[in-house]
Amino acid sequence: MITIESSNKKRNSMLAVLLIGAFTMLLTETFFNNALPTIIQTYHVTQATAQWVSTGYQLVAGLMIPISAWVFHRFNTQKTFLLLAAIFLIGCICGFFATNFGWLLAGRLIQAIAAGSMIPLIQNVVLMLYPENKRGTVMGVIGLVVAFGPALGPTVGGWIIDNLGLDWLSGVLILLVIVLMIAAIAVVRPVLVPQKSQVDWLSLAESSIGFAAILYGFSAIGNAGGLDLISVLALVIGIGVLYFFGKRQLSLTNPLVNLTVFKNKTFSLATTLSALSNIALLGVELVLPLYLQRVHGLSAFQSGLMLLPGALLEGLISPISGKLYDRFGIRPISLIGFGIIAIGTLPMLFFTPQTNLILVAGAYAFRIVGVATVMMPTFTEGLNALPAKLSIHGNAASSTVRQIAGSLGTAILMMVVSFGTQLGSNEHLSTAVRLNHGYWFSFLIAFLMALLGFYLSLKLKPKTSVADK
Repeated sequence: MITIESSNKKRNSMLAVLLIGAFTMLLTETFFNNALPTIIQTYHVTQATAQWVSTGYQLVAGLMIPISAWVFHRFNTQKTFLLLAAIFLIGCICGFFATNFGWLLAGRLIQAIAAGSMIPLIQNVVLMLYPENKRGTVMGVIGLVVAFGPALGPTVGGWIIDNLGLDWLSGVLILLVIVLMIAAIAVVRPVLVPQKSQVDWLSLAESSIGFAAILYGFSAIGNAGGLDLISVLALVIGIGVLYFFGKRQLSLTNPLVNLTVFKNKTFSLATTLSALSNIALLGVELVLPLYLQRVHGLSAFQSGLMLLPGALLEGLISPISGKLYDRFGIRPISLIGFGIIAIGTLPMLFFTPQTNLILVAGAYAFRIVGVATVMMPTFTEGLNALPAKLSIHGNAASSTVRQIAGSLGTAILMMVVSFGTQLGSNEHLSTAVRLNHGYWFSFLIAFLMALLGFYLSLKLKPKTSVADK
C-alpha cells in the first residue's frame, strides 16, 4: 500500500501512470468531433444522430461521476484502475470492429463509463498520497490534463481519420490501453483499505433514464426538424423521471447527489457559470469542425489544425487562471473570461463559405482564452463557498452538473443547426450556404450563452480584502 509516508519515487510513478490513463481517456472526449462528417457518410446517418458519439459520451461520463467516490472507497485502487482500463479497452474494441453506427455508439458509451470515473479517482488518490502543502501543485498538473486532453482531441483525431481511417480512432487506443494496464500492474498500488458501503442504484437508474431521455428528445427534434410525438414524449418522460430523482435525493440519508449544496447561492451561481463555460468549450468544439469540413470542404486533419492554436492556448492559460483567481477573486476573472468568450464568438456570426480560415482559427483561439480563464476558477469558487463537511458532496454535484450540461448544451446547439439548415433551405442556394445558415444559428446561441455568463458574473461577490474582514 502506498501512503503519504511512501517515497516520492513510488508516489510520483503511480501518479504518472494515473495521469497518462486520464489523459488518454479525456483525449477521447473530443476525439470524434472531427469524425462526424465521416460517420455521416460511412454509416448513412443524419447529423443529429451522428452527434451522439460526442454528446452521449459526455452524458454517460457525467452520470458516472456521482458513484466514483463510492467506487474509490469500496474497492482496491489498483484493481479499480485496471477494471476501468479494461472497460475502456472493451469500448475501444467495439469501436474498432464496428460495422454499423449502433456498435460504434455502444463502444463510445462503454468508453465513457471508464472515463467518467477516472478523474475523480485520481483526485482522491492525490488527497491520500500527498501532504496538503504539495496538493496544489499536483492538482494544477491534473487541471492541465483535464483542460488539454479534450482540447487536443479534435486535432489528433483529425490526423488519424485522414491517415489511418475512422476505425483507427478506436484502434490506436487499444494499443495505448494495453501498455497502460501493464504499467499499472507494475506501479499502481492500493492507497486505502476498502470499506463496505452502499450506493443507491435506483437513483443512478433514474438519473440515467431522465437525462438520456432528454438528450434523445433533442436529437429527435433535430432529426425531425421540429417537435413531433416521439420528441415530446421523450422530453416529458425525461423531465418527469428527473423530478422523482430530485425528490428521492432530498429524502435519502446518503443520496447519490447531495442536492442540499445548491441551497448555497454562491455555489449554485458558480456551478452555473462553470457549466456555461463547459458548454462554450464543448459546443463550439463540436460545431466548428462540422462548419470547416461541410462548408469549407476541409479534411478532418485540416479542420483539427484550425483548432490547434486554441488547444495550445488553453493549456497555457489554465494554470495561470488559478493564480489570477487567488489574487483578484472570482468576479473580475469571470467577467473578463465571459467577455472574451462573447467577443471571440461574435465574428462567428459573420462566417460564410468564403471566410478567411485565419479569422476562423483566430476567433476560436481567442474565445478559448476566455474559456480557460473562467472554467476552473468558477468551479473552485463554488467549492470554496461550502463548509468543509460539504466539500466532497459539492465536488461531485458540481462536476456532474458541468459534465451533463456540456452534453445537453451541445445537443441543443446541434438541434439548432438542424433547424437553421431547414430554415435556410432554398433550391437556388448551394449546399454549403444552406449548411452555413444552420451553423450561424448555433453560433448565435453560443454568443447569447456567453452574454448570459457575463450577466451572471455581475452577481458574483468581489474579493474581500484582509482589511475588510
